[in-house]
Amino acid sequence: MSDNWWTDYSQNRRISGLEEDLNHVSASLSQARASQARLKAELSKVSGSMEQRLTRLTAAFDAFVEISDLRVTLGLFHAHGRVRHQTKRLLLGEPVIEVADAEGYWLAPALVALRGVADGAVDDEALSLAVARDPLRARTFHALLAAVLGGRLPALEETLPSVPATVAGYQRAVWLLAADGFYGPQAWERCASLLTAVADETLADTLRSVSAPRTVTRIPKDLDGGGDMATALQACEKLTALRAWVTSTLDAYTGEPAASVDPLVRRSLELLVNEGSPDELPLLARERELRAIIEGTSSASDTWDSPLGPAVDLVRADLSAEQPDRKAMAVRASAEVILSVAEQYVTSAKVALPDELTVRTRYGQVAITPTEADRTTLEKAVDMVGRVSAVESKRRQAMIGAFVVAAGFAALAVFAGWGWVFVTLAAAGIGVYQRLADVRERRKAAETAESLKETLRQDVANRVEVFAKTRRELQDRQARVTDDMAALRAALATVAV
Repeated sequence: MSDNWWTDYSQNRRISGLEEDLNHVSASLSQARASQARLKAELSKVSGSMEQRLTRLTAAFDAFVEISDLRVTLGLFHAHGRVRHQTKRLLLGEPVIEVADAEGYWLAPALVALRGVADGAVDDEALSLAVARDPLRARTFHALLAAVLGGRLPALEETLPSVPATVAGYQRAVWLLAADGFYGPQAWERCASLLTAVADETLADTLRSVSAPRTVTRIPKDLDGGGDMATALQACEKLTALRAWVTSTLDAYTGEPAASVDPLVRRSLELLVNEGSPDELPLLARERELRAIIEGTSSASDTWDSPLGPAVDLVRADLSAEQPDRKAMAVRASAEVILSVAEQYVTSAKVALPDELTVRTRYGQVAITPTEADRTTLEKAVDMVGRVSAVESKRRQAMIGAFVVAAGFAALAVFAGWGWVFVTLAAAGIGVYQRLADVRERRKAAETAESLKETLRQDVANRVEVFAKTRRELQDRQARVTDDMAALRAALATVAV
C-alpha cells in the first residue's frame, strides 16, 4: 500500500469514474450500432410498390439522420445519462459506488439514497432531496426499485393515495405490489378499500360468470319446465355457488408476498429511468419516436405514466387472476356488487311456489297439484285417448254390401238356376269375413285404448309425485337462502390478517 493513502484513494476514484464513463460510452455506442443494424434489417425487408418502398426508405433514413443529431445534443447532458447508466447497472445487480449530482435531476439523489435499498440501507437526506426535486417520480422510483431489488417498500400512501378512474402504468404496478402482498396485510386492506370506490355494477356480469355453478340445475322434463320453479331453483343454486366461490377465494388469501413481482413493475421502473430529466425529456421522447420509425414498430408512446385502462376493467381482470391474494383483493373490493348480485338471486329464489302446474301429455294438457291430478282435465285427456283409438274401418260397409249382393244372387239362383248358388255363397263368405274382422279390430282397439288410458293415468300420477318431490326440494333450498346470505355477508365483512 502507498504511504500516501489519499493519493491512492483519489486515483482509485478517478479510475472508477473513468470506467463508468467508458461503460456509458460503450453502452451508447452499442445502442447506436444496434439501431444501425436494425435499420439495415428493416430496409432489407421493405416491400410494396416502388413508391411505398421509396417512402419507407426515405422516412427511415431521415429518422436515422435526425437521431444521430439528437445524440449529439444529448451529449450535452452527459451527467444525466451517466446517472441513468449507473441506475441500469444497479438493476443488473452491479454495485454503484460514486454518483455525481446532475443539475437538479431527481434521479441522482434518488440513486444515492436507494442504491443500498436491497440491504435495508436508505440515505434519508438524499431521499429528501430527490423528493424535493420531484415527489411523484422519487417516491415511485423508491417503491418500484425496492420491489425489484428486494428491499423494504415505502408506505403505500406515498405512491398510491387513491385509485383514479383511469389507471396509469406505474399506479397499476404499485396496485399489483399491494395486491400480491409486498406492502403487507394492512396495505393490502387499504388498497382493497381504495378499489371499492371504482368497483361498480358493470362487474355484475363478470361475477355471475366466474361464480356460475359447473352444472345447471334443471326441473325434471316431466314438469315441462316447471314455470317459476325452474327460475327459483336455479337462483338458489347460483347463490350457493356464489357463496362457495367468494369464501374459497377469500380463504385462499395468504397475506404473504408472492414468489415474484409482476413484470409490469420492472417495466414501469425501466420506463421511469429511461424518461430522463426534464430538460432531456422532449429529446428522449423524440428519440424513441425516431427509433420506432427506424425499427418499424407501431408505437413508441408508452411511458411509465401512460394510461393503462379503466380501473374497473383491471378489477374485472383480477377477479379471474391466478394469484390468490390478487384475486381476493378484487373480491374484497367488489363486495357491494357481489351482495347486489346475491340479492337478485334471493329475489328470484323466494318466489311463491305454485300450488298447481299444467303439464302436456300426448292427449292434451292436464292440471296437477302436489297431491293429485285435476279430474276434469284428466278425464278430458282420457276421453281423447278413446277418440284417437277408435276404429275408423269400412269393414261394416263392406259386410253389408257383401250380404246385399249375396241376397241378390240368391234370388237369381231361384229364378235363373242353381248355378248362382256358388256366387251367393262366395258373397256371403266375404260378408262373414268382414264381420269377424270388424269385431276383432274393434275388440283390439278397445283393449289398446284401455291400456293407453291406464298408461296416461300412471304417467300423470308419476308427474304428481315428481311435482311434489321437486316442490319439497325447492322449499328446502329456499330455507337455505338466508344462511347463504348470512355467510356471504360475514365473509365479505372482513378478511383476517
